Amino acid sequence: MPGENNYIKAIEILNKLQENYKKLGRSKVLIQHAKYITLVRKAAYKGNVEAQFELGLNYEDQNYFVPNPMYNKKNRFYWYVKAAKANHPEACNNLASLYEKGDGTKKDLKKALFFYKKAFELGCSYAKGNYKILLSQLEKR
Repeated sequence: MPGENNYIKAIEILNKLQENYKKLGRSKVLIQHAKYITLVRKAAYKGNVEAQFELGLNYEDQNYFVPNPMYNKKNRFYWYVKAAKANHPEACNNLASLYEKGDGTKKDLKKALFFYKKAFELGCSYAKGNYKILLSQLEKR
Protein backbone atom coordinates (compact mmCIF):
# COMPACT_ATOMS: atom_id res chain seq x y z
CA MET A 1 0.00 0.00 0.00
CA PRO A 2 1.42 3.42 -0.91
CA GLY A 3 2.73 5.45 2.00
CA GLU A 4 2.24 2.55 4.39
CA ASN A 5 5.44 3.15 6.41
CA ASN A 6 4.52 6.79 6.98
CA TYR A 7 1.01 5.82 7.99
CA ILE A 8 2.17 3.12 10.41
CA LYS A 9 4.62 5.55 12.06
CA ALA A 10 1.87 8.18 12.30
CA ILE A 11 -0.52 5.79 14.02
CA GLU A 12 2.20 4.73 16.46
CA ILE A 13 2.69 8.39 17.41
CA LEU A 14 -1.07 8.88 17.74
CA ASN A 15 -1.41 5.82 19.98
CA LYS A 16 1.39 7.06 22.24
CA LEU A 17 -0.24 10.47 22.37
CA GLN A 18 -3.54 8.93 23.41
CA GLU A 19 -1.85 6.83 26.11
CA ASN A 20 0.32 9.61 27.51
CA TYR A 21 -1.69 12.73 26.77
CA LYS A 22 -1.90 13.96 30.36
CA LYS A 23 1.71 13.08 31.22
CA LEU A 24 3.31 14.80 28.25
CA GLY A 25 2.13 18.36 28.73
CA ARG A 26 0.75 20.63 26.05
CA SER A 27 4.02 21.60 24.32
CA LYS A 28 5.18 17.98 23.89
CA VAL A 29 1.72 16.94 22.74
CA LEU A 30 1.75 19.67 20.10
CA ILE A 31 5.20 18.60 18.87
CA GLN A 32 4.18 14.95 18.65
CA HIS A 33 0.90 15.84 16.99
CA ALA A 34 2.78 17.88 14.36
CA LYS A 35 4.98 14.84 13.62
CA TYR A 36 1.89 12.66 13.35
CA ILE A 37 0.16 15.09 10.95
CA THR A 38 3.28 15.35 8.78
CA LEU A 39 3.47 11.57 8.42
CA VAL A 40 -0.27 11.19 7.78
CA ARG A 41 -0.13 13.94 5.15
CA LYS A 42 2.84 12.28 3.39
CA ALA A 43 1.03 8.94 3.33
CA ALA A 44 -2.21 10.56 2.11
CA TYR A 45 -0.46 12.31 -0.76
CA LYS A 46 1.17 9.00 -1.71
CA GLY A 47 -2.33 7.53 -2.06
CA ASN A 48 -2.76 5.68 1.24
CA VAL A 49 -6.54 5.50 1.66
CA GLU A 50 -6.48 5.09 5.46
CA ALA A 51 -4.24 8.16 5.71
CA GLN A 52 -6.57 10.12 3.44
CA PHE A 53 -9.48 9.31 5.74
CA GLU A 54 -7.37 10.08 8.81
CA LEU A 55 -6.38 13.43 7.36
CA GLY A 56 -10.04 14.22 6.72
CA LEU A 57 -10.75 13.47 10.37
CA ASN A 58 -8.01 15.88 11.38
CA TYR A 59 -9.83 18.72 9.66
CA GLU A 60 -13.03 18.15 11.67
CA ASP A 61 -14.16 20.88 14.05
CA GLN A 62 -13.06 18.92 17.13
CA ASN A 63 -10.09 16.75 17.98
CA TYR A 64 -7.69 16.48 20.89
CA PHE A 65 -7.35 20.26 20.93
CA VAL A 66 -10.97 21.28 21.24
CA PRO A 67 -11.68 23.40 19.29
CA ASN A 68 -9.45 22.04 16.55
CA PRO A 69 -6.98 24.66 15.28
CA MET A 70 -6.73 22.72 11.99
CA TYR A 71 -10.50 22.84 11.38
CA ASN A 72 -11.05 23.36 7.68
CA LYS A 73 -14.25 22.41 5.86
CA LYS A 74 -12.67 22.53 2.41
CA ASN A 75 -9.76 20.24 3.34
CA ARG A 76 -12.02 17.88 5.28
CA PHE A 77 -14.34 17.52 2.30
CA TYR A 78 -11.41 17.06 -0.11
CA TRP A 79 -9.85 14.19 1.85
CA TYR A 80 -13.16 12.43 2.49
CA VAL A 81 -13.86 12.56 -1.27
CA LYS A 82 -10.42 11.08 -2.01
CA ALA A 83 -10.91 8.25 0.48
CA ALA A 84 -14.53 7.63 -0.59
CA LYS A 85 -13.47 7.31 -4.24
CA ALA A 86 -11.13 4.55 -3.05
CA ASN A 87 -14.07 2.84 -1.27
CA HIS A 88 -13.24 3.68 2.33
CA PRO A 89 -16.51 2.87 4.18
CA GLU A 90 -16.27 5.45 6.96
CA ALA A 91 -15.17 8.16 4.53
CA CYS A 92 -18.30 7.43 2.49
CA ASN A 93 -20.43 7.74 5.63
CA ASN A 94 -18.78 11.01 6.67
CA LEU A 95 -19.08 12.39 3.15
CA ALA A 96 -22.77 11.47 3.12
CA SER A 97 -23.23 13.36 6.37
CA LEU A 98 -21.61 16.46 4.87
CA TYR A 99 -23.90 16.27 1.83
CA GLU A 100 -26.91 15.76 4.09
CA LYS A 101 -26.12 18.85 6.16
CA GLY A 102 -24.63 20.95 3.38
CA ASP A 103 -21.56 21.32 5.55
CA GLY A 104 -18.57 22.36 3.45
CA THR A 105 -20.45 21.57 0.26
CA LYS A 106 -23.81 22.20 -1.35
CA LYS A 107 -26.60 20.26 0.35
CA ASP A 108 -27.46 17.26 -1.81
CA LEU A 109 -29.72 14.61 -0.29
CA LYS A 110 -29.44 12.30 -3.32
CA LYS A 111 -25.66 12.22 -2.93
CA ALA A 112 -26.08 11.74 0.81
CA LEU A 113 -28.26 8.68 0.23
CA PHE A 114 -25.84 7.38 -2.39
CA PHE A 115 -22.84 7.62 -0.05
CA TYR A 116 -24.69 6.24 2.98
CA LYS A 117 -25.71 3.25 0.87
CA LYS A 118 -22.19 2.82 -0.49
CA ALA A 119 -20.81 3.05 3.06
CA PHE A 120 -23.00 0.30 4.45
CA GLU A 121 -22.42 -1.88 1.40
CA LEU A 122 -18.69 -1.50 2.08
CA GLY A 123 -19.17 -2.52 5.71
CA CYS A 124 -19.72 0.66 7.72
CA SER A 125 -22.18 -0.67 10.30
CA TYR A 126 -23.76 2.62 11.35
CA ALA A 127 -24.23 3.91 7.77
CA LYS A 128 -27.25 1.67 7.26
CA GLY A 129 -29.04 3.40 10.14
CA ASN A 130 -28.08 6.81 8.76
CA TYR A 131 -29.44 5.78 5.35
CA LYS A 132 -32.74 4.59 6.82
CA ILE A 133 -33.19 7.75 8.90
CA LEU A 134 -32.59 10.04 5.94
CA LEU A 135 -34.80 7.94 3.67
CA SER A 136 -37.68 8.02 6.16
CA GLN A 137 -37.32 11.80 6.55
CA LEU A 138 -37.51 12.20 2.78
CA GLU A 139 -40.56 9.95 2.54
CA LYS A 140 -42.39 12.16 5.08
CA ARG A 141 -41.98 15.23 2.88
